Amino acid sequence: MAEHKFLKKPPKRLAVVDQSACTGCAGSPACVVFCETVTVKDAVVDAIRVVKAPQNPFELAVIEFDKCIGCALCAQVCPWDAITMYSYEEALRVAPGVTFKTHTPGQFGYGEKPGAEGASAP
Repeated sequence: MAEHKFLKKPPKRLAVVDQSACTGCAGSPACVVFCETVTVKDAVVDAIRVVKAPQNPFELAVIEFDKCIGCALCAQVCPWDAITMYSYEEALRVAPGVTFKTHTPGQFGYGEKPGAEGASAP
């Protein structure tokens, strides 16, 4: 499971790219541009990258799920409607392998600080 970069728990919604509809916007995808403008805790989210797919003549947008915060800007600006927002549970079904580790053991002091043994993760 991938630890989420910005959130303590998985977002309620995740962006999923329909690879059969994505054209990569001729190498300058609007989704990437808008994702690069979102900041959380003074860090740029930057959850979308463009990759060359061997089975497709276009470069395709790929969502890095451990960075997606569920803001939906990418879905709103996609001219091809290739990005859909799904509930976390539905995204797991639609895009297998999308998982998150919501905390790192020891992250909140469990087992390291006196009295933290009974604490539970969010």
